[in-house]
Amino acid sequence: MKSLQTKIFLFFVLLLLLVQSIALWTLIKGNNAQEQQEISNRLTTAKTIFTEQFNSRRDYLAAFAETAAKDYGIKDVFEDDTRSLLFALNNHRKRINADLAMAISANGNITAQLQVSHLDNAKTKVQKGSELGSQFKHTDWLESQEKSHLYMLDGTLYQLSLSPLSVGTSTIGWLAFGFEINQTLATHFLEITRLEVDFILNQNNQWLLIASSNPDADINFAKNIVNGQTPEQYIAIGELITEFDDQQFGLAMYGLRADIVKLLQEQWWQFLILTFITLLLSLTSAYIIAASITKPIKRLVKQAKMIARGDYQQKIELKDSSELGQLADEFNLMQQAVLTREQEITHRANHDPLTELPNRNILVKTLNQCISNKTSFQLFHLNLSRLKDVNETLGHDVGDWLIQRTADRLKKLSQFTLLCHLGGDEFILLFEKKEKHSITELVKNINTALEAHCDYGGINLQLQVRIGISSFPEHSNVDKTLLQMADTALQNARKNNKNYQCYDKSLDVNSVERLNLINDLKHAISDNQLELHYQPKLDLKTNVVTHAEALVRWYHPTLGMIPPDSFIHIAEQTGQINSLTRWVVATAFSQSATWRKDNIDINVAVNISAENLKEPDFYEFICNTLTANKVPANKVTLEVTESAVVDNPESAIMLLQRFKDTGIKISIDDYGTGYSSLAQLKQLPVHELKIDKSFVQHLHEDEDDRIIVRSTIELAHNMGLSVVSEGIEDDFALRWLAKQGCELGQGYFISRPKPTNDFTAWIKKQEVLSVEKG
Repeated sequence: MKSLQTKIFLFFVLLLLLVQSIALWTLIKGNNAQEQQEISNRLTTAKTIFTEQFNSRRDYLAAFAETAAKDYGIKDVFEDDTRSLLFALNNHRKRINADLAMAISANGNITAQLQVSHLDNAKTKVQKGSELGSQFKHTDWLESQEKSHLYMLDGTLYQLSLSPLSVGTSTIGWLAFGFEINQTLATHFLEITRLEVDFILNQNNQWLLIASSNPDADINFAKNIVNGQTPEQYIAIGELITEFDDQQFGLAMYGLRADIVKLLQEQWWQFLILTFITLLLSLTSAYIIAASITKPIKRLVKQAKMIARGDYQQKIELKDSSELGQLADEFNLMQQAVLTREQEITHRANHDPLTELPNRNILVKTLNQCISNKTSFQLFHLNLSRLKDVNETLGHDVGDWLIQRTADRLKKLSQFTLLCHLGGDEFILLFEKKEKHSITELVKNINTALEAHCDYGGINLQLQVRIGISSFPEHSNVDKTLLQMADTALQNARKNNKNYQCYDKSLDVNSVERLNLINDLKHAISDNQLELHYQPKLDLKTNVVTHAEALVRWYHPTLGMIPPDSFIHIAEQTGQINSLTRWVVATAFSQSATWRKDNIDINVAVNISAENLKEPDFYEFICNTLTANKVPANKVTLEVTESAVVDNPESAIMLLQRFKDTGIKISIDDYGTGYSSLAQLKQLPVHELKIDKSFVQHLHEDEDDRIIVRSTIELAHNMGLSVVSEGIEDDFALRWLAKQGCELGQGYFISRPKPTNDFTAWIKKQEVLSVEKG
């Protein structure tokens, strides 16, 4: 007992026995909990695997259907003979090995249908579907936004995705592709999860067993599992998916509890045997270690202390072939491994794992060093364009590959002293002004390095970047500020669709002012900061003001009057345009009612945004506001821009028709600057066209503008529409437009927009002058 060897050995024996006893007791106590946890984990994992793969099939079908619908080849044969369409449709089907493919015409007829039959010899047969030539039985799906549907055909259930086939703004039909939900799919999940899988469907309150990996599957058993009723001898989990219209799709995954418990018991005995062997080996090892550990132990302790201090240069050399000598060798190897890992950790902390380029840490250190050395430099902040489109279309693997190719090409730019990858699609190039290179020349070199196409699997991908540039010491002497300035310049370049932008103080001012306006606009209505001005519209035949346009003005408490161009776009982007438009409508209609009581009979026009046309209750709001103010519908004009109609023509035309049926006047604002075609204009339920001021302001000296305006007036009159010309700023334009038959005129020559009281006084004065002239 007095020897160190004996004491060490007994210490190890007691310690091992104590540890093993505690571990064994803990494992015994936790065996039941482990069994339940294992079952729960297995069921949860099985359900997760099914959900992810089922959703993956859905997304893959949806993406492929959308891609196929954009194929010009299938559009060319869509309305040709059925044979050509079937051939083109089958080519697309084979790309994803779909089990069902359909083409549906615009009137809902199934013009092409291919169905894959799975034969007993594991082969497949493609044949025409039984519904070919018949009416598609789920026409409501054609306008639905749902990505996935369940489709029953000849007793077979398919997971189906549809995509509209469009030519221009017209939908000429739909394409649909589907995967069969069958025994093969159920067996696939059985192989992954080791649980039997049943697929059931509730159709018209009747449950059907669609497919199962279990030859003895029972519909009532599967239905009970889906409803959460599991027999005691089974482990099971069910899922009821109700997102498919009026159908309920059920999944039942189950297995015998005895099989799981048996497996756990086998693992338990294996663990006991392993524990016994480990204990025996540990005791033997303890005895051997105790016999030889005393002599070199001090050297090992000393070496450990040196490693703790970070000294990895010294090594232990023991002329000993025993385990302790090997331990010394392993200690040396461990020392080298620690050093290697530290170097790897340091490298990883300072480099991007995708491109192996220096990251932000290295960049900040380099910037601080350049600033400390007062070395003039420029930061080029690069943003790779359209990477999001590549990720969404081809996948993130292709996006990562594209980032790596960008890094490879940027590495070849020898003028720059540092290239960093900040992550995602952002790079930083550091140029020290030791050589004379203009910014234009450097940007050109960057674009030249990236201009060659990248070929990925036969797809040519073009590398393009936006660049923001900041400089030291011109802009700042702080690393973070310089990075922020370069980023601000980059955002401005992206916003204005420019290749590059050098930082300027005004960019920060605009950003701060815009941010303040976004925050302040939320309180503009509640704090009564908004006001309506009215600009008259003159009847060019009678020279009498018959109409007025309501124009909103924002009187900011600190910034003063803010023009509409500065905040209308913000309101549309931040979702505040709906409340803003409703305030304008309510205020304008109320003022119209006040004017009528004062015997001022005038039509009031208000501007409507594209977002307003998407509101489900906007029509009811307009009608209720008219009724509340007792304003006749024919005394109100809604001015809608072309782009507002182009965004969603079908719903917009339907809503505008309801307004027209009510008696409200509809005007197309800023005509000539949008994208509507004559065919679309013909379909719009409007009363008048409003010619944009850009065509009117220079009528006196621009013959082309006169030709455009004259043609527009003739076109409108031929279509039964009246015309309003805005931007009248001289007597020539007023008289010329009147001569061309333009009904109404608006512009600074007639009157600028006026506040309500000033406009009321002005209109009364005009009426008096009109009476006196009469």
